[in-house]
Amino acid sequence: MLRGIGLLLVGCNALAQNATPSPEQLFERLSPSIWVVRTFDDTGRQIATGSAVVIQAGSLITNCHVLIKARKVSVTRENVAYGATLQYADPARDLCQLKVANFNAPPVIIATETPKVGSRVYAIGNPRGMEMTISDGLLSGIRRADDDEFIVLQITVPISPGSSGGGLFDAQGRLIGITTLIRRDAQNLNFAFPAAWIAEVPARSAAALAARNERKTAATNQAGNAQVFEYRLRDRTTGLTQNIRYRLERMDGDQLIFNQGSRVERAGGEVVTLTSAIAGEYELAMPPRGWITKTPEPGQTWQLQYETRMQNQRIGMNVTARATDESTMRIGEREFRIMRVEFTGFTERNRVSAVYTANAWYAPELGRVVRFDAKTRGGTGIYFFLVDEALELFDIRKE
Repeated sequence: MLRGIGLLLVGCNALAQNATPSPEQLFERLSPSIWVVRTFDDTGRQIATGSAVVIQAGSLITNCHVLIKARKVSVTRENVAYGATLQYADPARDLCQLKVANFNAPPVIIATETPKVGSRVYAIGNPRGMEMTISDGLLSGIRRADDDEFIVLQITVPISPGSSGGGLFDAQGRLIGITTLIRRDAQNLNFAFPAAWIAEVPARSAAALAARNERKTAATNQAGNAQVFEYRLRDRTTGLTQNIRYRLERMDGDQLIFNQGSRVERAGGEVVTLTSAIAGEYELAMPPRGWITKTPEPGQTWQLQYETRMQNQRIGMNVTARATDESTMRIGEREFRIMRVEFTGFTERNRVSAVYTANAWYAPELGRVVRFDAKTRGGTGIYFFLVDEALELFDIRKE
């Protein structure tokens, strides 16, 4: 009888050891691995806060957007602070790895597989700078893009600004995601990037750095061999034309400075600064980063919804972009491969909405749009507007 009771006690102890930990136990075990990220500008002024998760000795993972414009980074917890440096960056997936010297906080265990939808999950982070906050909810969905490559975990866990870069854990306390992407217009609709991506950050960081160096080399060659890009803008309603010149004056890091700084680009065509619109509709209605910022894949689509204000004119845009076909285009004595992207949707001007269509032809070798045309018409009387323009690059030369 005593032997049977002993075996029963052993079995109960084993079950207790394998039991799911309580939220209190999870927090006590995991909170030492969650730290506040603080970023500062050149003057030492704090500009942002976020969260980070210890993934190995001396290394933490966070969201890259937490580090934007940072000149100095620290990780803190309970009045203890360490200086941190960027070790690896995977901006495409918004995951950045920080390195901290003489840092011995315990790393988390990363889950080898994602829990099933409906599983209980816990987020630990620092919402709005409030250190060490735990909240719970459900894994409510696994979202994939059309190409099935991009994955986010949809969760009902309530998180707030400052939670970016925090940890999402399963019921056993294993890291399954990095919290991010708060939807401000929807209650209980938040997201996390899968923890499985963390192992890929170093390799993807190296690939991104190599691609950046390649673009920088191309931009340097571009600056050395072609200081002026000259376009012709034609109003198809009146038949009037004018020449538009973008003079590449210098490079500042990875930025290309045109026309005394009124237009600043990065290699690939991303627009960093635009203070005056000299090319008509191409610049007046341009998305915040440019019409095309990298070579799209044929058939790729994306949505653009934004508002611009240029030359005291407000323009609202809601269009769908779709990469269609490849062809070639002769500019001067050279022929370039180009990709056409069509934009269809609506524009709002003078409080009037109208159908909008445009096409942009992008040359990967030049990293810029070489041809653009747009049409829209709406309103009546003093609110009437009409756009029917074509812009085309016709000369690349030194000056």
